[in-house]
Amino acid sequence: MVSRRAVLGGGVAGLGLVAAGGVGLVGAGVLPGQHQLRRALGACDVYAPAPRSAAGAVVRGAFRSTHRRTTVNYRIAYPPGARDTDSLPVCLVLHGFRGDEGVLGGGIALPGYLADVVANGVPPFVLAAADGGLGYWHPRATGDDSLGMLADEFLPLLAGRGLQTGAGQRIGVLGYSMGGYGALLFTQTYPTRVAACAAGSPAVWLSYDEARKASPKAFDSAADWSRYDVRARGPALAGIPVRVDYGRDDSFAPNMPALKDALPAATEVHEGDGCHDSTFWRSVAPDALAFLGRAFARPT
Repeated sequence: MVSRRAVLGGGVAGLGLVAAGGVGLVGAGVLPGQHQLRRALGACDVYAPAPRSAAGAVVRGAFRSTHRRTTVNYRIAYPPGARDTDSLPVCLVLHGFRGDEGVLGGGIALPGYLADVVANGVPPFVLAAADGGLGYWHPRATGDDSLGMLADEFLPLLAGRGLQTGAGQRIGVLGYSMGGYGALLFTQTYPTRVAACAAGSPAVWLSYDEARKASPKAFDSAADWSRYDVRARGPALAGIPVRVDYGRDDSFAPNMPALKDALPAATEVHEGDGCHDSTFWRSVAPDALAFLGRAFARPT
């Protein structure tokens, strides 16, 4: 990968040759290396201040999942001052492709940003993440069902710890990339259980062929893609606060207008500077968490 320093250090003449030789084609997605070039030219340099507050306790655990046919690791991040016996609302956090429950680690710094928003007056809540594997957060032909794992196993586990995920209690859902798609899908599948949903750079394709070319293992077939197409399921989000954030240099940015058109008119869709990476997600994390936290105070 060419570094930004190397590109800028090549001089005006060298940069001009690059521009004449195909920057426009690469930027338009015609040539390979689109993301690398945008990063090299600084498109991904987004201001994302570090959390100001010290994070609260993070509890780790594991359970045997029938839906996933494996042992699933999880993490629960509490706001500062809370104990793991406190009864608090919960926001599920869904990781991206090749991610895991470590989405509540240092990459996006969500526990620290949670501490910040609570310090700023948002009612306290917890973040909870479980390892959903590579299955794109929907039931797969292999028998791996990460969506069912969340609803039928992880939420009851959290309720058993005294958290507010039981019958009649609403949760928040937050996800990134594959997890952003999963957050929308979870909310559409279980709308009465969700207080609010936030999707960061959701990995949404507009056709099965597009999905298969970009990520061959994301869906089992064209029928599978159609069954779990979050655009087709858009009306199921009616009445639920939904927020979508993406960077204008994100590889999925061209698909976001079509997603916006398929979602209820009240959906908040925010385009900002940035790419499909944790730097962008950190930059929008405080606003997304505040959006989710305020939803818990809404009447049922």
